[in-house]
Amino acid sequence: MTALTRFSDAEDALHEGRHNEALQGFIWFYQHALDEDPALEEIRYYLVGMWAELGRAYPKALDALRTVRADKAKALLAGANDREAFWDIVIIDSELGDTAATYQYYKALAAASPAFAAECALIAMPAIVEAQDYALAAKLMPPAEPFVREMARVLEQDIAAIKQRPFSHLPERRAEITTYVSEVQRVLTVLAGNGELEDAARIEALAVGLIKSPSVRREVAAGLGKRSRARVS
Repeated sequence: MTALTRFSDAEDALHEGRHNEALQGFIWFYQHALDEDPALEEIRYYLVGMWAELGRAYPKALDALRTVRADKAKALLAGANDREAFWDIVIIDSELGDTAATYQYYKALAAASPAFAAECALIAMPAIVEAQDYALAAKLMPPAEPFVREMARVLEQDIAAIKQRPFSHLPERRAEITTYVSEVQRVLTVLAGNGELEDAARIEALAVGLIKSPSVRREVAAGLGKRSRARVS
């Protein structure tokens, strides 16, 4: 039986209410799927959301997911410099609706293993910003202007690649723009949170102006404007 077959069977068990069967399938896939095929990593991350969904109906599943998280957290604090394990912690916390746990854990990791924590800074950044620790975020965040310029370059490159694909590219296009807007808005939030309002305004204008495609530029401007209004309110 392949890993994908096991995943499909566990998904069916989830939807059909066979809770323990679903849990055992999720645990197996989470622990072993990448041994069969490293390309299954994205599905493995997606599975965490299904696992959390199962946990809402079957508390034993939630306990098992929290145990996975605790084991990974303990190993990293003991010196296991494994970025993928840190990613796992962040994703589990996000699916459990507890990004505050990521923020608190990152601070503990920074105290225990500063060099490794620095490697994980950008992974932890959303949780740090959500916790409104703008001083820590500014310390860990790359310089705003080069970062935004690189993000804009990547966005235009990805949009150009999407246009070459034979099928509808609208969902992917929207996802790429949303990612860009989110990353830029995080930078703006940190600048504004530290009182650097003029820099925030300059970086926002830059983030829009760097985009050459008029339609993409309009969407970026609208997205940033919407998020800026939400931040102010």
